[in-house]
Amino acid sequence: MELKMEANAELKNNNRLVQYLFKKEDRVHKLIISLLILSLIAGIETTLLLYSADQKGMNVLNGMSISEIGAMSFAINTIVMGALGLLVTFIIQILIVCLLFFVLKERPVNIKGICQAVINAGICIVIGSGVNAIIALLVKSKETTFTSLSLLVHDKNSILHTFMAEFELFYIVSLILFSYSLEKLALIKRRNAWIITIVIALVSLVFHMLTVASGTYLK
Repeated sequence: MELKMEANAELKNNNRLVQYLFKKEDRVHKLIISLLILSLIAGIETTLLLYSADQKGMNVLNGMSISEIGAMSFAINTIVMGALGLLVTFIIQILIVCLLFFVLKERPVNIKGICQAVINAGICIVIGSGVNAIIALLVKSKETTFTSLSLLVHDKNSILHTFMAEFELFYIVSLILFSYSLEKLALIKRRNAWIITIVIALVSLVFHMLTVASGTYLK
């Protein structure tokens, strides 16, 4: 009887999560607030990851240390950098998806639905970053991503390492959720939702590899 009650409670919680993710939101200010909150959380996670990397002797602060920069300056700068980085990513992603709607002749362009799809995917990415930040603080390994196939590549400066980092558990889940959200919230065909998702993933891969090569991205 107790097991049945626990199962029902768990099912109810799962249903609430599904309802939250796929409930259409018509209030623009709520969508904007969600984007800002996710960006702020990402900024805090960036600070934790960079702190962990610095403590392990990884050169992530352009040859400087936290003691040289100052703890307060380090925290403020990295939170702002991480928050703005994800917020700009959100905006670019929304613009690209809107453009692809025109290319694929999807009418009308449901901007609110697109924003919700981006937010849903962002939730997965932020959760994944949090998990990796916590693991990075607990282990001594000079890694910042522990949920991707890049762990199998020993040469951290190789293109292969950068490429394999794209095969990250939470990122893959976010792409699946993004595609499904586009279909359900932006009301487009499943085929077009997957085309858009694949294009976004390819753009992300190219951008990731370019920024890592330029030394402006934490692997």
